[in-house]
Amino acid sequence: MPKDLRSFIAELEAKHPEEVARVMKSISPRYEITALLTQLEKSKRFPLLYCENVEGGDAPVVINAQASRKLMALALECKQEELAAKFTERQGKPIAPVEIQVNDAPVQEVVKLGDDIDLAKIPLLTHYDVNAAPYVTAGIVVAADPESGMRNTSYNRLMMAGKRELRIFMAIGRHLWTLQNKMERRNQALPIAIVVGVHPLFSLGAQAFTPSTEDEYAVIGGMMNEALRVVKAKTVPILVPADAELIIEGNILPNVRREEGPFGEFTGHAVSKDERQVIEVTAITHRKNYIFQDVHAGYTEHKLMGAVPREAALIRAVRQTVPTVKNVCMPVSGNCRFHAYIAISKRTPGQAKNAICAAFAADMLLKHVVIVDDDIDVFDEEQVLWAVSNRFQADKDLVVIANAQGSELDPSAGPGGVNAKMGLDATKPLTGFAPELRVPDEVMKKIRLEDFLPTKKP
Repeated sequence: MPKDLRSFIAELEAKHPEEVARVMKSISPRYEITALLTQLEKSKRFPLLYCENVEGGDAPVVINAQASRKLMALALECKQEELAAKFTERQGKPIAPVEIQVNDAPVQEVVKLGDDIDLAKIPLLTHYDVNAAPYVTAGIVVAADPESGMRNTSYNRLMMAGKRELRIFMAIGRHLWTLQNKMERRNQALPIAIVVGVHPLFSLGAQAFTPSTEDEYAVIGGMMNEALRVVKAKTVPILVPADAELIIEGNILPNVRREEGPFGEFTGHAVSKDERQVIEVTAITHRKNYIFQDVHAGYTEHKLMGAVPREAALIRAVRQTVPTVKNVCMPVSGNCRFHAYIAISKRTPGQAKNAICAAFAADMLLKHVVIVDDDIDVFDEEQVLWAVSNRFQADKDLVVIANAQGSELDPSAGPGGVNAKMGLDATKPLTGFAPELRVPDEVMKKIRLEDFLPTKKP
C-alpha cells in the first residue's frame, strides 16, 4: 500500500490513538479552526487534528500532521533525537518515481476543468483577522526546469483571489523563483502543480535542501523508502503524485503582478501586502472523498515542519569545518529558522567559533547560534541556557556579525532582511573547568523512582 496521508492517519489511530483528535462538531474554516488550534497550543497539546464537518467546504480538514517531533519520528521510524540523522540517511538514497496509468491514480478520480473550477468550494482556511483572504498553506508547488526537466518542490503561501486565481509568494533566489524568472524572461508562463494532502515523509522530502540538478521526486521516494507513484497531469506538462488528496494545476503568468497579503507568517507576525505573481488555475483533481490538509500558520507545526531538513543540512555543512559535531537543534523558540543549538566534541580551542562561522555561512536565515559541549542535550532548551549561564563570557565568547543577509520575514530586520548575527561559544575551556555535581552511575542505576515512590492508583 502506497504511503499517503490517510494511511498515516490510520496507522496513528491504530498504534498511537492519543496522537489523533477527531472533531465531529460543525466548525467554520474562518478563524474557528485556528481558535481551536490556539487553545490546544496553549495547553501544550499537539495532536493531528481531523475536522470532519467543515462549514462551506466539500471535504474534511486535517491539520497538525507535523506539529511535534514525535509525529515526525513515528513517520521516519526513529527516535526523536535521531531525526536529522535518519533524514540524511534517506536523503542519500534517492529512489526514482514510477509512472502509472491514469485509471489507477486516486488523485484523478474527480477532474474539474473550465467553469467547473471553483477554489471557493475547497475548505480553504482563513487563520487570522490580518489575512486578506483564505490561503492554501499546505500546498507543495511542483515545477520542472524547462531545459533539464528536473523537478523542484517547495512550500509557498497561496492566496485565493477568485474561482480560478491564486497569488503566490516566492522567496527571491530560491529554485521556484529562479525557474519562474527564467520563463518570464522568455515571456512564457511556468506550468505548475500544487499538491495538497500527503504523507509527512513526502512533506519532509519536499523540503530537503538539494541542488537544482537533483530530481526532488527521487528525494521524496528515498524519504518514503519507496518509489513515488506519479501520473500525467490533465492540463500541464508535469507528472503529479498519484496518491495525493488534491492537485491544483495551473500556470504562473509572465509579467503579471497583483496584490497579495497581508498574511500571518511563521514568526507570529503579519507580513504586509505586496505585488506578487499570479497563478491561473487550469484544473483541479482530487479523490472522491478527499481530505484537505492545512498548516496552522504561525504556530508550532508551521515552524517545526521545516526544522528537520534544516537541521540535517546544517549538520552536514558544519561537519565540513568541525567534524566532531554531534547534533543540532533548531528550536521552536527561534521559529526553527533563526536559532540553532549545536553540540560539538571540542578538540581545539577555536573549534566553537569555527562552528559558529560555518553555521552562518550554511544557512542565511540563521540569526543566533549557540555552541555547547556534547554533554548538553540540544533538544532540552533548559540545558542549553544552563550552559550559556555557566560556560559563556560575553567579552571573549561572543561573535557578532553586523549588516548580514537574513530573513526578509524577520520583523526586526532592516530593509531586505539585513540583520545582525550573534554566535555564543558556551563550551568549556580545554584547560579544565570546575567539576559538575554528579551521583555515581552505579547508584543512579540502583535507585529507581518507582521502588521508593510508587505511583498511586486513581
